[in-house]
Amino acid sequence: MLHNITIRLPEQVPPNISQTFKDLIPFSASIAIFWAFDQVFRAAFGICFAQGVIQVFQPLFTAADGYVGLAIIYGAMSLYWFVGVHGPSIVEPAISAALVSNLTANYAAYQAGEQATYILTQSAQYFVVCMGGTGATLVLCLMFCFLAKSKEMRAVGRASIVPVCFAVNEPFLFGAPMVLNPVFFVPFIAAPVLNIWLLKIFVDVLDMNGFMYTLPWTTPAPIGIIMGLGLQPLAFVFLIAVLALDFAAYYLFFKVYDRQKCEEESEVLEEELAERAAQKGAAMTAAFQGEVSAESVAAGAAASTVAGAAAASSSAGSTSSTPVQTGDLSSLNGKGVLVLCQGGGTSGLLANALAKAAKEHGIDLTTGAEAYGNHIDMMPDFDLVVLAPQAASYYDDLKKDADRMGIKCCSCRGKQYIDLSRDGEAALNFVLDQLAQ
Repeated sequence: MLHNITIRLPEQVPPNISQTFKDLIPFSASIAIFWAFDQVFRAAFGICFAQGVIQVFQPLFTAADGYVGLAIIYGAMSLYWFVGVHGPSIVEPAISAALVSNLTANYAAYQAGEQATYILTQSAQYFVVCMGGTGATLVLCLMFCFLAKSKEMRAVGRASIVPVCFAVNEPFLFGAPMVLNPVFFVPFIAAPVLNIWLLKIFVDVLDMNGFMYTLPWTTPAPIGIIMGLGLQPLAFVFLIAVLALDFAAYYLFFKVYDRQKCEEESEVLEEELAERAAQKGAAMTAAFQGEVSAESVAAGAAASTVAGAAAASSSAGSTSSTPVQTGDLSSLNGKGVLVLCQGGGTSGLLANALAKAAKEHGIDLTTGAEAYGNHIDMMPDFDLVVLAPQAASYYDDLKKDADRMGIKCCSCRGKQYIDLSRDGEAALNFVLDQLAQ
């Protein structure tokens, strides 16, 4: 990368495709090196390197499969997301070997006619811990859809329910919001832990087999639970029990938040309230689809109930509590802003808010939303790159690329990002402030 030794394709090739070809050389080199190392390891010890790693860390894997270990792992994952950092990307690398080896061990035990007893598996994380995404938000999103009296909450739930069913809950996390929302702090951390504990109780007490099969993480959780547990009768009982558990974990907190929202809405005219709810739902849908056209950015950012300007990021990537200053927005004409997150969903929230506000001010501002990792070819076309909070850990690497290309970059805190994505005017001034630094 430092010497730009890569496979070059014509400019007409889309960036995400050309990036795949650019990755071929380092990927191939990495595979070749570790293949050679594995051959030497096999000759020396009689087992592959992966098996050697598993044997060394087996005591840790066993400890992690207990009630305390499970609580620490999945409580931390939710806690990271609550403060706006992508929890799985932080926690999962430390346990990925256990997730795979335990699933394999469960399947081997089942084939041998024994009970599959391991809890810490990839499928358990996908479908039990992250039922509807981090925080086990599937049931809560359904509650927003069908039980909320608040029009805004119903709009958020209906705009989010389809992606949440497929474990893509970033629009819901930032739209509800769940991130940095003190009302939901306790159940957001507790629900995933309670879910995995319930699975352990079913396995330890009722002799149910643990997860034996793996499915794509986007499989709807109820289907993933039934199929991942091998269609055993207790799997259907467990599914009903875990749905009921999530309902109980979230219900009281949901009622508190619904009451708060209803009190806010009681002070707003009916027509304005309906318009704001519709706008927010439309904006969330557009953000999830990654659209930033004039049609798709219908005024959802203006539907905010969170007031005030957001804090500005410093040029070093840290954030400041200094309010963003209003400047001459016309200087943004011809500029471009690229927003990056983990998967390309959350980044659309801010990109859409910027696009809408720029259109209202008659500003020719180019906006883009993408997942971190697909951005290198796109960066030269933009003047500023903004990292969403869950991708902020990549800032140092991004800064090196941005400096080399002569463009600006910054990162956002969770609350700051929420405010900016809901206030297009503040988002424009945030961009203006960053470009001026």
